[in-house]
Amino acid sequence: MSQPTIAVTMGDPAGIGPEIVARALGERDVRAACHPLVIGDPRIMTQAALLVKSPLRVRTVQSARDAGADPATLDVLPAGEIDPDALKPGTLDARWGRSCAQCVERAVAAAKAGEAAGIVSAPLNKETFHLAGYKAMDDMTFFEECFGAGQAYQVGEVAGLWTTPVTFHVPFRQIPDLITAEAVLKKIRTLRRVMTAAKVSPLKIGVAALNVHAGEGGMFGREEIDVITPAIRQARAEGMEVVGPIPADSFFPMALRGDFRGLVFMYHDGANIGRKLLGREQPGVSMFLGMPVPVVTVPHGTAYDIAWQGVAKHAMIVRAITMAAALSEGAGMAAAE
Repeated sequence: MSQPTIAVTMGDPAGIGPEIVARALGERDVRAACHPLVIGDPRIMTQAALLVKSPLRVRTVQSARDAGADPATLDVLPAGEIDPDALKPGTLDARWGRSCAQCVERAVAAAKAGEAAGIVSAPLNKETFHLAGYKAMDDMTFFEECFGAGQAYQVGEVAGLWTTPVTFHVPFRQIPDLITAEAVLKKIRTLRRVMTAAKVSPLKIGVAALNVHAGEGGMFGREEIDVITPAIRQARAEGMEVVGPIPADSFFPMALRGDFRGLVFMYHDGANIGRKLLGREQPGVSMFLGMPVPVVTVPHGTAYDIAWQGVAKHAMIVRAITMAAALSEGAGMAAAE
């Protein structure tokens, strides 16, 4: 079976993206899993390769077809090009945001043309992205816009645990109104489908509460009674093994002791605090699914404070690339309902 081509965006050129990508493409696990192709500025990637002392030779290619097959080269499909002399690491600038967006657009174009079976997105900075005039709320929404097909949703994986939030990048005040029984049930279903495709066992899912102490029988809010519990009951009626609602402060400890492998959270930070703590020792990934090909990214940002110092760790983006390759075997398996 031939290896899939995975398009890897350069990320914010003023952040750690170029250097972690340069390191990652030299790893055996990456080359064993796929043909990796960088979407970015060949000059920036050459500088990044020199910074991290990569043995790979940077090679500019004009097509994604047949690229990434030579383990001695770091193939780059030009996009998001900027003047290297103008680059100021660790700074906010609309040019960096425009570069990131153009890399995403080129990666999506390769996927739509059948030249890439999956995409890995190195970190972009949402502030520079918006300074450049792009209106999408976040990178997942921008990918969805670029594909113009499917309905994107986010799933995370770390330490063998699979997470998804019912709400994503929204103001905190809006969260309770966005949590409906239908929304919770939809996330339970989609998480189970992803876990099934990933051959996760046991297929048991926990659902977090929204309110402190899971509402204490309605004392601290009725969302658990009126919204979350009905969704869990319906999921059980459909044959799924689901438990909850579970107080959010007990959720990760229960999962780590083996009570369940899937975790449905009510909001973004509930999932990501635990994922980032666990990810310090065990690399995790974030997946944007429900689009024509899987898009995988890392659960950290551009790290402007250490950018271009050659010290950024690349284990998470290695995991992201190998995960994208694995998911690409069933690219349409997780379409949202």
